[in-house]
Order: sequence, then C-alpha cells, then structure tokens
Amino acid sequence: MQERELTAIVCSGGGMRNAHGAGFLYALAMQLGITKPDVMIGSSGDGGNVLYFSAAQYESMKRIWTELLSTPKFISPLRFWRMMDINYLVDTVFKNQEPLNISKLNSSAIHWFVPIEDFDTGQTRYVSVKDALDPFEVLRATTALPIFFGQKVPIAGKRYLDGEFGPILQDHVTQALRQGVKKILVINHTSPWTAVSRAVIRGYAAHVPHGMRDAIIRDISTNVFQMKAPGTHVIAVAPQNLPAGTLTRDQKKLQKTFDQGVADALSIEKELRELFAV
Repeated sequence: MQERELTAIVCSGGGMRNAHGAGFLYALAMQLGITKPDVMIGSSGDGGNVLYFSAAQYESMKRIWTELLSTPKFISPLRFWRMMDINYLVDTVFKNQEPLNISKLNSSAIHWFVPIEDFDTGQTRYVSVKDALDPFEVLRATTALPIFFGQKVPIAGKRYLDGEFGPILQDHVTQALRQGVKKILVINHTSPWTAVSRAVIRGYAAHVPHGMRDAIIRDISTNVFQMKAPGTHVIAVAPQNLPAGTLTRDQKKLQKTFDQGVADALSIEKELRELFAV
C-alpha cells in the first residue's frame, strides 16, 4: 500500500494584507472541507490565522478580520510611537473579544509552527506546541512589527520581534520540508521591497545588533517570491494589489481582501482538492 504523502500550508506575513490569508483558509475549511493539513507555518499576521485554523475556529478568524480590527485602538497613524498596537490585538482581541481556544490548539492534529525572530542574534525560532510556550506571547512576538510597534517581546529571557522580519520565504518552505512533507500550499502575502521601504529598513538596521542587521539585509536583498522545494508538489498563491495594505484599518477594504482570499481559494478548487486528496 502506498504511503500517504504529508501536506503543508505555508503562510507568509504581510500586515493587514493577511486578511486575504484568513479568507483563503476560511474557504479551505468551510467550503472545500480541507481542515487537516499535516503541517502549518504562519508568520506575522498569518501567525494568528494558522493558530485559529489549527484550533478549528474558522468563524472567529473571519470575525477578527472583518469586524474587530477596523478600530483606531489597533491602528492609528496619529499614534506615531505605536501605530499598530499589538498589545491591543493580543490582550483584547485574541484573549477577550474572540478568544483563541488553547485547549483545542494544544490537542490539534495539525503540526503548527509560528516563527519569531531573536532580536539580539537575528536567528529565527519556529515555535510549536512542543515548546510549551504561552501561545498569546508567541502571537505577540510574531506580530511585533518594528517601527510600527517598536517593542521587543520577552520570552524565556530573550527578546523577539516579528516573524517575517528577517526570515525569507525559503526559510519557511525549508522548515516545512524538514517535517517530511511532499505537498505544499504557499500563500505569500509579502510584497516586493521598494526603494523607499529598503531605505527605511536599512536605517533601522543601522541601530540593531549585528546578527539582526545581517538578517534584515539578507531579507531586503532577496526576491520575496523566491523559493525552491525540489521533489515536492507546490501550489503558490501570491496575490498582488489587494484592497488592504500593511496598515489598513478600513473595514470595507478588509472585508474585500478577506473575500478575495475566499474567491482565490475557490478559483483553484480542483488543484487544492488534488493536493490535499479530498
């Protein structure tokens, strides 16, 4: 009897563009019946999507993106020292308004990973249930976007920040391959670096520890769509020109971005069913 090939979903971060990832995953579960990939990896804004999906909280994931994040309590350009308040996201949204079910998450059949970046060394740590860390603090760390949040998150004596700030897409794919998967769905929400964004990030990199600086330079010097997965069946989705940008809080734009994620999943239904054998 032929051994079943393991599957993975890799979601890369992109700020509020990750409303698309929520919509895509929502469609996988609610409309295509794809609920149990073997492995899931989600960084930055998609870290929450992966954990809520792993806990089978699909409606919660939808409500978070389409109803709960369009508030100045979370995003406010006028609050220049903390334009994106990750503490509000975690302590109010994830813990109270739409609580992540930790019991379901810990017992999930999905082998999930959330990358966080060690600020002092520039090393990426892929946290899983085996690490027995507080999932809320892991979510706080993986969404702690420098400049827009400006706070390092302490976990077990180390300082961490956004799991998409330093790692590149290939790192996430490589982590999936280490788990022995042979089929990968990649949902990539990163966007190409512009001259302005590179200049801003280079300026930030000049004031961080050397290891973090090297990780940042590697990040901004690498094609955001570049990846290799030899011997593996890969479906790659990389939506461009989404209604929502990195700091969008407009509810209509977030809803449209979520809806586009749903539509994009349904547009390749046949390929997805073949990949996940459903």
